[in-house]
Amino acid sequence: MNTEADVVWVDGHSDYGHALEVWHDRHIHEVTHKSSIIILGDARNNYHASQAWTLAEMRKRARRVFWLDPEPRSYWDTGDSIVSEYARYCDAAHECRNLRQLQRFVASVVDLQ
Repeated sequence: MNTEADVVWVDGHSDYGHALEVWHDRHIHEVTHKSSIIILGDARNNYHASQAWTLAEMRKRARRVFWLDPEPRSYWDTGDSIVSEYARYCDAAHECRNLRQLQRFVASVVDLQ
């Protein structure tokens, strides 16, 4: 499964930059102005390269790009978290740790339409 997903290194540490780059290489051609992209993750990149350019490319092609972070906002950009580096290419970044926060996010997106 790890080989096919190509998201987590063999050492067990996530590398969002690598995962975003692989996704970009495989799927960016499918993104159109009608696409909405939602990324759910803590953006803890374990000090690997961010490859934030991939999000910039997604943003150019997609209608909307959102980042949902399951960590408390007070933890963002601490340690190896680079959520702000990614969020600059998103329409919004939201803390999303429970159903109530997910419901607020969905309501905010519906309000944008």
